[in-house]
Amino acid sequence: MTLALADALIYPGLGFGAMLAKSRILTDTMIIAGTQRLAALSPALKNPDDALLPDFADAPEVNLEVAIAVAEQAIEEGSAGVDWKKEDVRQKAIEKQ
Repeated sequence: MTLALADALIYPGLGFGAMLAKSRILTDTMIIAGTQRLAALSPALKNPDDALLPDFADAPEVNLEVAIAVAEQAIEEGSAGVDWKKEDVRQKAIEKQ
């Protein structure tokens, strides 16, 4: 179950982020940015007795955060096909949800 939960929390955000940024490729650094954002959302960071992964009920919000991280990385490394700044990504992602 944990692997399926991890998949459900990371893959939609990776795809949305790449599409949002109109990236030509999904680079290793974009994937790492997405996984780091997912890790930063771990409930265990606030309470070691909590789960390592966010609850599945939070998947839409988690996927949004992962997508934002991926798109920001795409912009930073020049693989994005948009002319936005990193600071614009969150608003663009919310608009496209």
